[in-house]
Amino acid sequence: MQPAADSSPRTPWGSFWALVVIQSMNSLNEKGVQFLLIGLGIWMARALQYPLSILIIVPFVLFSPLGGWLADRYCKTRLLQAMVALQVGALLLMTAGLWGHSLWLSVGGFCIFSVQAMFFSPAKKGLVKDMVGTRNIGFASGILEISSMLALLVGQIGALCAIYALLRRWGSAAGWEAAALPCTLATGAAVLVLLLSFSIPRYAPQGHKPFDISLLWQHLTQLRLLWDKPVLRNSEVGIGYFWFIAGTMMLIVLQMAAEVNPVADTGDFMNILGQQRDSALLFGWLSGGAILGGLTASLICARGIRLWVARAGGVGMTVACAALALIPYGQPLFFVALFAAGFAASGYLVPLNARLQDEADDDKRGDVIAAGNLVDCVLGIASVVLQGALMSLGVSPQWQCALLALSSALVALFIWRSTR
Repeated sequence: MQPAADSSPRTPWGSFWALVVIQSMNSLNEKGVQFLLIGLGIWMARALQYPLSILIIVPFVLFSPLGGWLADRYCKTRLLQAMVALQVGALLLMTAGLWGHSLWLSVGGFCIFSVQAMFFSPAKKGLVKDMVGTRNIGFASGILEISSMLALLVGQIGALCAIYALLRRWGSAAGWEAAALPCTLATGAAVLVLLLSFSIPRYAPQGHKPFDISLLWQHLTQLRLLWDKPVLRNSEVGIGYFWFIAGTMMLIVLQMAAEVNPVADTGDFMNILGQQRDSALLFGWLSGGAILGGLTASLICARGIRLWVARAGGVGMTVACAALALIPYGQPLFFVALFAAGFAASGYLVPLNARLQDEADDDKRGDVIAAGNLVDCVLGIASVVLQGALMSLGVSPQWQCALLALSSALVALFIWRSTR
């Protein structure tokens, strides 16, 4: 094993780009198989999107302290390789379930996939500073985030388009097969990613805390690592709000699309699949802006963390949400505002994420990242609950965007004051 990287010219950029590919494929497969199951559920007239969304979040809530401890106590590279291998096993189980027409086996494989994603996250994020050092962490952390966003978008749209196209080609009775074929291809890709993971260098772990059974319920202790250090606490406030507004905005956009393009016959699964596919494509405007904004912020932070980018991004989010509240859906300026919201939000996220990873103590970085993941997941749940409540109360999408503009202004003011 080798010590953590510094800012020397010998930074292993080849290994870093391999890590980008590995985590991108993990994100693509995670979102892809989730939406394959959602598409299968539509074909079966079952609403699987809600239980599957919960299954993704539950491991982060349950096992956050254990995941952070593992990433600090053991070699992060070995942990990452073990999780990629577990992903292959989960996909094999899902593939067998789909070809065998077993929904329980398929969902069971997805549960395993969700657990590995939780342990995978602190390992791969923790490796970034080990690889590139403080000087380059702004750029590297940003690239890791935007590549994950792109992979999630491709996985969601790709899965819905694939199952829709295969059902049209093979006939309405081929739901299982239409989900099984893309899952088989994802399994093959995961095997290649597992081989690639062995090119990642190993770094000596910094933590030496022994295992204790109390790790299974030390969530508050872990969260205290964020709370006790102001720079970490302030960074996570901003990061957590990003995932809150991202989740809320995604649901608002889907509500807008469903209201404009309603499905008359709720029993016509092809029409419902088509609506879901079109809604996912619409979400591409928001994600496209986020990808470009993250790339721009990463390039600005290529030689150091530039916190003014986060301040500018907070202002941009506020303005974009206000524009979405005022511009009618479907107008060209509406899509510009949607793109701008993603651009500003992602640019705002990059330096805050980099600062969190850089300022965490080396022997507690995994714990800090895992605690941040826990906060992000709780706020993600809150976004679903809040948007669902507003929709059930009859609050229009435009007024929901106005509320987001107000909350974004308050968070932008907080970030402005805390990063001066």
